[in-house]
Amino acid sequence: MSPLPVETKKKMLGQILMERNLIAEDQLRIGLEEHQRTGKFLGRTLVDLHFIDEKVLRKVLSIQSGIEAIKLQDYKINLEVIKKMPAALAKTYHTIPLKLENETLTIAVGDALNISAHDDISFILGYKIKVVLADSTEIEKMIEKYYGTETTNIEDLMKWLDKGTSTGTMLAARRGELANITTLEEIASQAPVVSLFNLVLVQTVKDNATDLHLEPFENDFRVRYRVDGMLYDLIHPSPDLAFALFCRFKIMAGMDIAERRVPQDGRIELAIGGREVDLRVNTIPTVFGECLSVRILDRGKSVLEIENVGLLESGVAKAEKIIKNPQGIILATGPTGCGKTTTLYALLRKLNSVDVKIITTEDPVEYLLDGAVQVPINAKIGLTFGSTLRHILRQDPDIILVGEIRDLETAEIAIQASLTGHLVLSTLHTNDAPSTITRLIDMDVEPFLLASSIIGVIAQRLLRILCPKCREEYQPDDAKLLELGLTPEQIKEEREKPFYRSTGCPFCKGGYKGQTAIFEILLSTEGFWKLVLEKRPTGEIRKKAIEDGMKTLLDDGLEKIHKGITSIEEVSKEVHGYA
Repeated sequence: MSPLPVETKKKMLGQILMERNLIAEDQLRIGLEEHQRTGKFLGRTLVDLHFIDEKVLRKVLSIQSGIEAIKLQDYKINLEVIKKMPAALAKTYHTIPLKLENETLTIAVGDALNISAHDDISFILGYKIKVVLADSTEIEKMIEKYYGTETTNIEDLMKWLDKGTSTGTMLAARRGELANITTLEEIASQAPVVSLFNLVLVQTVKDNATDLHLEPFENDFRVRYRVDGMLYDLIHPSPDLAFALFCRFKIMAGMDIAERRVPQDGRIELAIGGREVDLRVNTIPTVFGECLSVRILDRGKSVLEIENVGLLESGVAKAEKIIKNPQGIILATGPTGCGKTTTLYALLRKLNSVDVKIITTEDPVEYLLDGAVQVPINAKIGLTFGSTLRHILRQDPDIILVGEIRDLETAEIAIQASLTGHLVLSTLHTNDAPSTITRLIDMDVEPFLLASSIIGVIAQRLLRILCPKCREEYQPDDAKLLELGLTPEQIKEEREKPFYRSTGCPFCKGGYKGQTAIFEILLSTEGFWKLVLEKRPTGEIRKKAIEDGMKTLLDDGLEKIHKGITSIEEVSKEVHGYA
């Protein structure tokens, strides 16, 4: 392939496609809008929309990136180079290593759309990666020739990594015989340990996991991750390699690696596969050693639009009505990890414009929002929600997001801010929307102040979405519907509507793919606050909210069931007791 002119290499993908008359202007516009909404690579988005053929796009990407196209039969591959890449990695990414020069590993790929492959391989193996383009069929033949035809997985890669570790040294350190910092740092820096650490993180981020758990037991060590709210096994490394992995996490997170008796907290910031990832690491001592938990925050993920967080049409209308208020407090409530912050940022995105000043204070900052001033909490130096909020008010904001109302001090400052012309958004841990008021009163906030400031409460729960490729319609028995808390009369009504269930396929995990939310939106009404000020029971207050138009979590869940979005099982486990 002849070298491309510099100006061609600098052109954007959409520009090249337009110049070659491969897509129309309106197709590019639609593709860009979808790309911004989902965060997917633009080329992949255009293929998914059927605006361009994948083979044509590969050629264009090769032109745009300047990737050299080669014929594999012209290469004589040294077996020592093959040993640099394990079979599991070559087969997972459908690539073959060609040569290693000056710590740069040249690999052949057959899919120019797979732009994250070289980043992942570089991250796992620790080499700089040069990519060349080859025929997919030729690559497949080379993989079979050098690695065999057996299917491999992450466990095979584990065995490959285990071969390179200094087992004796790690065993002694694990027992405490060599528990000094220098030895532990040496263990954590061994190439196989670094590769395993990188591999685990790549797999975790690639599968969009939210949490990672390293758990020691008497005769096993388990690494699991949480995807779409469910925990799945990832690997079971040997005890020695597991100990080294622990050391690596603790060093990277700035923890005391020699201290294993007390809980510790740390933080890691990395770029994985081109995505900025923030890892919050926590350890606790157990009877079989330390247990390590990692919360994964993907800073590169797009902030969702209000229409895409799971709100149905009526919910979107209520949310838009709430945010039209120039001042007051909007609260998102629910358990940890239910998507409260995502919902608030969707509201912020709707409000974000050049004529308003938005300031957020969070622990940690989970999303980056263009045009907003974002302040991370640091309790170690006294930068708490309460103290930060006081200073934020001096910055002349129009809209304020407070990560969480945890105490009376923060609640009172938020209320005062709302009463002095600011729109305040925050979160609270409560079971449903009406009980949010009870929770704040329990914090010793005066009810009349709540009535004057709160304009809306959004309670929510996360549910898994039925896989669109394998879901099927069916008719559940009465026992299933009773799990939802329905009465016999309600069951009779529901029988006339469609229900769906998961069956499972290669595209999904157990019949589900992705997550959505169910909502309960409470709007401020005079009748509701009259009962609050009269200190009526929570049940009575809740009943009044429903009379005033609040759709319950169960109602929203049922509507999503009938639309084929989710299943009875998903809704029943989240709404039990709060319908």
